[in-house]
Amino acid sequence: MILKYLCNRTFMNSADVWLLLDDSQFSSSFINPNAKATWTKSIDFTGRWLGNSSMTIGSPGGQLVVTFQGTVISFTGSTPSSTNSPTWFLASIDSGDQVNCTFPNAGPTQYYLQWYESPVLDDGLHTVNLSSLVVDVDYAIVTVGQTTPLGDISTIIVDDPNPEIEYQGGGWSMSNALLTMDEYVPNVSPLGNSTHRTNTVGDSLKFQFSGSSISVFGVFEWTGTGSVTLDFNLDNQTTPSVISVPSGSSPSHPETPNHLFFSSNVTAGNHTLLVNVTDAVGNQTFVFDYLTYIPSFESLASKPNFTGTAVGSALPTQVAPPQGNDNTRHSNTGAIVGGVVGSLLGIVLLAVLAILVFRRRISKLGSDLGSPGSLERIDTRQNQNVYVSKRCEFGFKFTYERLGCNDGSITSDMVLVKRSATSLAVRKIESLWSASFV
Repeated sequence: MILKYLCNRTFMNSADVWLLLDDSQFSSSFINPNAKATWTKSIDFTGRWLGNSSMTIGSPGGQLVVTFQGTVISFTGSTPSSTNSPTWFLASIDSGDQVNCTFPNAGPTQYYLQWYESPVLDDGLHTVNLSSLVVDVDYAIVTVGQTTPLGDISTIIVDDPNPEIEYQGGGWSMSNALLTMDEYVPNVSPLGNSTHRTNTVGDSLKFQFSGSSISVFGVFEWTGTGSVTLDFNLDNQTTPSVISVPSGSSPSHPETPNHLFFSSNVTAGNHTLLVNVTDAVGNQTFVFDYLTYIPSFESLASKPNFTGTAVGSALPTQVAPPQGNDNTRHSNTGAIVGGVVGSLLGIVLLAVLAILVFRRRISKLGSDLGSPGSLERIDTRQNQNVYVSKRCEFGFKFTYERLGCNDGSITSDMVLVKRSATSLAVRKIESLWSASFV
């Protein structure tokens, strides 16, 4: 039975981890329907194909059977023209019912784009079977699950809107424009249908990864005369690169997709790549599409998290925290030290303020006690004449010794601090520095 439903969803979530499978990596999956209709390998070094090759079948009946471990699989390549080929094909997953799928943008015009994407599946081993095909297959992308084996035998591809890529500077713009090759080649959709572009000096992008090699791909703009100079800084080792097209050039095609701007092998481990625009002349532009790297982790669970957000948001298991990320540790340490220093400064300022207020009030107290007009007779019981300044009533507490006061005399170093039920107790201040707030 053939079921009818929408086969082609919106492009996969760029925040997920994607495993790249070039056509040469699943060549055994292409099945010829008969001797007259066969898959053939196409080679093209103009940048039309990722990896410079694709698998093509021009007669109806082609079959593609791919087994993968993950949650989603998609295929990208050139769609057929409705003038001489069917614009539909059949799909089934894990030996299930066949589904009638229609190529996106089906019509007389051919397009290079993602032409099939599976539904989101349970994490695990799956087989997708596509048949009755007339199509070009350039590459496949698998959304990595917790069970997907990785390591140095795999290639991870990171699209330009992925949150693991940090853009800095005000000149960046995001574009979903199709890329123009020539009149004989279909217009090309960049990976994920988007690119990031800039020709502003000082703009940069940053990407941290755990792996053993990295490559940066984009679009070469042949119609943009002038130059853009880039510095590719990998772990503080800088490699300059110039994108340049002289005035008066006559390029064979306006744009080259899948253009390799930078590639380097490194020791397996955590690394940081910085790409800086250091010079720009004319209207040439740096167009960034995606990057690839060989991971040095064996599974999604062991992938370092350099952004502080969970990788693969649709997956229930949270990604392990980053390992050996010096930048993160330095940032946290700086925040802690800043908080401690700020707190200490606040305490010191409060202490100084308290001392100044205390000394001022003590000074006023001494002044009041030395002035006869400031004294008041407040108790004459048992023939005791005790005089004390009204200024003594502010709320300080002192270390003191008890003094008698039968003669009614009072000196400038005595203050009244407590009144009992039977008498007035006059106390002597022993030390200014023993003072504290009540």
